[in-house]
Amino acid sequence: MTAAVRAVRARGVAFALALLALLTGCASAAPAAPTLDDAVAERRAAIEAAERERFDAFVASSSARIAELGVPVPEFQGVVAREVWPDAVAACIDQTDPRIRADRVDDRLTVSYFGMVGELYDRSRWAIESCTAQFGVAEPGAAASPGPIELAWRFDDARTRVLPCLRGAGLAAPSLPSEGAFVTAEAAGSPWNPYALLQGDPAGLQRALTLCPPSSRLIAEREAAP
Repeated sequence: MTAAVRAVRARGVAFALALLALLTGCASAAPAAPTLDDAVAERRAAIEAAERERFDAFVASSSARIAELGVPVPEFQGVVAREVWPDAVAACIDQTDPRIRADRVDDRLTVSYFGMVGELYDRSRWAIESCTAQFGVAEPGAAASPGPIELAWRFDDARTRVLPCLRGAGLAAPSLPSEGAFVTAEAAGSPWNPYALLQGDPAGLQRALTLCPPSSRLIAEREAAP
């Protein structure tokens, strides 16, 4: 073997190793499939954004009253669970204006500012409305529609968990559409149904839902978790 041939082969081996390293690097850099936690985090972020938008609208519509009363501009406090909301608002009202009686009755908030008139009444009303607006409510399932992260997770969940579970249990399962078709169906309000072939078999459908729960159930349970 001549020196020239050895040099060519050496360059070929070096090129192959460099290409392999490049491909390996690309593979390792590929984004991981989104997780259930990612999907729930996206939902919660969407809820918080909607509640922040509602709060900003309140501040904008109340700017004249805030200036007239000379009271501090309220600040958004984020979202809290439904069961926490009455206590959070009551504490805010008590701190803002201790003359107002704010109490929690079951899951509701009651307020009393009896005897307050004129500017005192206006300030009391502002305190109540301000504290009510400052806390959003993190209602499970409140997100208007699945976002791109959730859609990607739902598709991956159907591919890696739901369909293998159904087939492993000997239950009829349809073919999974392409990811594009899957997302299009969701956007159109007619999501792909992995249990479609079991609609005429109540016992089989119940078994499927028990053994291989739908993606929506997993999201609802995780949303409701503390």
